[in-house]
Amino acid sequence: MPPQRLSPSEMRDHLALESGEVCGIVRQLRRMVLSAAPEATESIKFGALSYYHGGATFASIGSNICMIDAKRGQVTLSFIRGVELEDPHHLLRGSGKYKRFVAIPSRDAALDPRLVDLVREAAQLDTDV
Repeated sequence: MPPQRLSPSEMRDHLALESGEVCGIVRQLRRMVLSAAPEATESIKFGALSYYHGGATFASIGSNICMIDAKRGQVTLSFIRGVELEDPHHLLRGSGKYKRFVAIPSRDAALDPRLVDLVREAAQLDTDV
């Protein structure tokens, strides 16, 4: 059975209040995440697009791969388990106990191949936490 994906109408509804620029960034990031982690389940959790291993314990939290969050005109690619990522390019920001994020200010920034590396690494983390 293929992983769960949001329907086009669910995506439209989710992005209904965002500007065209923000929608473009989110859609570009979504394509990248689904390409880098094709096994990921996709849903809306905590007001953000959430990607996780659907069959794992504590799915959207414990087996979270990443989240795409658009709030107040800003887009971030966040990793609930970001402190566990190697991040050799020092892209991740944040000072929380676990979560880290990358601010994505433009569509060009969403095409950064280093983001693919982060998503792939996050997808490989142990899901039995």
